[in-house]
Amino acid sequence: MAPSSFNHAVLVSMLCNFSFTERITVKYAGAAAMYFVSKNLKKKYNITDERAALYEAVETWVDALNGREFLGGSKPNLADLAVFGVLRPIRYLRSGRDMVEQTRIGDWYTRMENAVGESSRMKA
Repeated sequence: MAPSSFNHAVLVSMLCNFSFTERITVKYAGAAAMYFVSKNLKKKYNITDERAALYEAVETWVDALNGREFLGGSKPNLADLAVFGVLRPIRYLRSGRDMVEQTRIGDWYTRMENAVGESSRMKA
């Protein structure tokens, strides 16, 4: 099982209000499911290097900004929110930290964090 799938499942199990049994199920079954889904997606889209594909995608996004603060101009639009929603869950995992360090996405991501605000998830 890929370490990043397992680490993400562990993080989800710790942050959510799950019982002990549910945490164990999420931790192992969730990690396994994520692993197999990622394998299928990689095959479908012919991705051999996940990091390179992620970096290419976020660089394409930054290019689309074309110097604007957000794709929506001075305020985020639905496209900004959609991309932010995809990137937010991984931001503080190793792959997300690397993404910010290795690409130009960091400034936009910080602006989005400020615009959107703190996560509204329920804390345990």
